Amino acid sequence: MEIASFVKLSTIDFPKKISCVVFVQGCNLRCIYCHNAHLIPFKKGIIPLENVISYISENKEFLEGVVISGGEPLTQEGLCDFLEKIKKLGMSVKIDTNGFFPEKLEKLIKLKLVDYVALDVKAPLIPEEYSFIAGSKICEKDVEKLRKTICLLSSEKIFAEFRTTVIESYHTFERVKRIADELPANATYVLQQFVSRDFLKIKEKTTSKEYILELAKFLRKNYGDKLDVKTRIYE
Repeated sequence: MEIASFVKLSTIDFPKKISCVVFVQGCNLRCIYCHNAHLIPFKKGIIPLENVISYISENKEFLEGVVISGGEPLTQEGLCDFLEKIKKLGMSVKIDTNGFFPEKLEKLIKLKLVDYVALDVKAPLIPEEYSFIAGSKICEKDVEKLRKTICLLSSEKIFAEFRTTVIESYHTFERVKRIADELPANATYVLQQFVSRDFLKIKEKTTSKEYILELAKFLRKNYGDKLDVKTRIYE
């Protein structure tokens, strides 16, 4: 496990749980809105795994969960061993993933090492569309891996949320509807606000709160109780 940073206490990253957050080093994508671009290169982490395990062990009386984010957690060879250790400490586990490693995720679910999965669905599942947001060439085989992950999360008895970071100029109502059409019945779908920063690859304004709310209203009207639409607004 190559750990780049560690947040010791969070009340927002794991729904309804007090958690700590582990950010791993390395990602297979280069998303245009990535706020953690320093975590993209595959290189050595700077925080010893033992320090993280020790902290969780010493604070397990008030910690309820551990979030593994990144980077892309499922690229980490030591992830399974790490999760086994923290599960033995009584922690619930949430993984943030881009969905391109369905076999690895399925293994963790079968071993009961993960309790909650947050899956980014960045664009309509068309290679050209997805490539634009992902900042990497996405082929049909990659899209099928993402579909396999969506299917996995719809069939397993596990808490899951599907989420899209909404860029106002790109994520039109029609594009977002095409994303929603790929999601399983009764899925939780989170519309996240894109927040502009000078260091990002994409130079767009922060998506307005009003746009997010109108988009949520549109989806609720179209899907009713077949889709649990939520919003995540930062500014």
